Amino acid sequence: MMIGKKSFLFWLWWRACWFFITPCLLLAILIWSLIDFKPPEYAKEKYPLWGTAMGWCLITFCLIWIPAVAIYKIIKAKGNLWQRFVSCLKPKPNWGPALECHRGERYKDMVDPVKKQDIEIPTVDSYVHKVE
Repeated sequence: MMIGKKSFLFWLWWRACWFFITPCLLLAILIWSLIDFKPPEYAKEKYPLWGTAMGWCLITFCLIWIPAVAIYKIIKAKGNLWQRFVSCLKPKPNWGPALECHRGERYKDMVDPVKKQDIEIPTVDSYVHKVE
């Protein structure tokens, strides 16, 4: 890797941050924000209730796709619930540099047999260009 070999403590800290510390902090910030919410105002003039509701709807419609797509992917994956969950957390076989000539040894063995049959939602990055 470009950043060199890291020690066990580095990877332990990295995993703790990604799997425990960051999600807990984000959840605490979300809960605190909801508890401490006050309707917005400008120059001591409160915004109308429909404006606040519209703001919450905009936020909800943008963020609802994250859990919705995650649930869809887990439902469409194969295996029992735990295998589905683990399969959805693994990268796709074509993950990495888009051009085959830029793929090194690191990306050669990253093929998960369950992931080959994955139901893919079309996205911008799902198209891989082949250079001959």
